[in-house]
Amino acid sequence: MAWLYLLILLVLAAALIGAYRLLGTPSRLAPRDYDVVLEDIRTSVERAAVRLHQSLDAAPGGSLEDEAIAARKIFQTGYYQTLRLRPASGPDLAAEARSAIGRACEAYEWASRMLGSESVNNPLVLDAARRLMDAGDAILTQVERKLPAMPDVPRGSSAP
Repeated sequence: MAWLYLLILLVLAAALIGAYRLLGTPSRLAPRDYDVVLEDIRTSVERAAVRLHQSLDAAPGGSLEDEAIAARKIFQTGYYQTLRLRPASGPDLAAEARSAIGRACEAYEWASRMLGSESVNNPLVLDAARRLMDAGDAILTQVERKLPAMPDVPRGSSAP
């Protein structure tokens, strides 16, 4: 009977080691792909922030809460991508920009949490959320200046 417990313990240990290896290592991308993915994260976060700003400026209510919930998912995903993303080789020249995008995602996420809560009608909460969003906007503006311009990526099939 003890061998069964030992076998279960070994299987669980192997599963934990496998999960750690899979989740614990950063995503490694070719330098060109790294730049494209980083720019994609920035633009996705920026679009979600614009939609959240528009909902906030329209009027607090059901649509604001729905938009805040949808935007929070994008901000959380962007934040975790900035934590895991790394170039496959060479120095990480965009490390500062990647980190800044992560900080902007954190600010936006907290703002979306506030705007998606029951306290959305509290003027102090609205003011704090606006300040967090303004801070995120300022960070993204700085990042946009630092990142190299990406040429247009062809969409769809380029075959004749």
